[in-house]
Amino acid sequence: MENDILKVIPITIDMIDCLLESNEAFYNNYGLINDGGEFLVPSKNYLLLIRKRMIERKEEYPLAVDHLIVLKSINTVIGSIYYKYLPKDGVSEIGYGMNNKYEGHGYMTSALKLMIEYGKANGIEIIKADTLIQNKKSQNVLLRNGFNEDYRDDKNIYFIRRND
Repeated sequence: MENDILKVIPITIDMIDCLLESNEAFYNNYGLINDGGEFLVPSKNYLLLIRKRMIERKEEYPLAVDHLIVLKSINTVIGSIYYKYLPKDGVSEIGYGMNNKYEGHGYMTSALKLMIEYGKANGIEIIKADTLIQNKKSQNVLLRNGFNEDYRDDKNIYFIRRND
């Protein structure tokens, strides 16, 4: 999936193996600079967990796996976005994160729009998401993409979007 500014691509086991080796190996194999901040410089344990899940749950690929958000102008991975699970009765949940230095340019809003379209084409009719109450930036990303507040608790605001 892509638009004029971004590419959103599902991570592969080979990509994970390169990231486990080094960012240099990732660049040498894929031509992509890894600058996803905390979202793509995760612990080796997290990468191994993702890798294991991809092997054990092959049916989830490529919909319900981490997707790399690539800023095309500099060929750089700036974050990730993913459906947390395959749709159940047309419902799934989305999560995302991005290196803070790329905030404020509409990149996450754009990446989420691409993922919404992708989900709709793959049977997702309702998308859920949640943010911490104090995370106004994430809430604005959701609102700009047609999500509405569903409910809240002491820590989080829960959002919902219907793909009509």
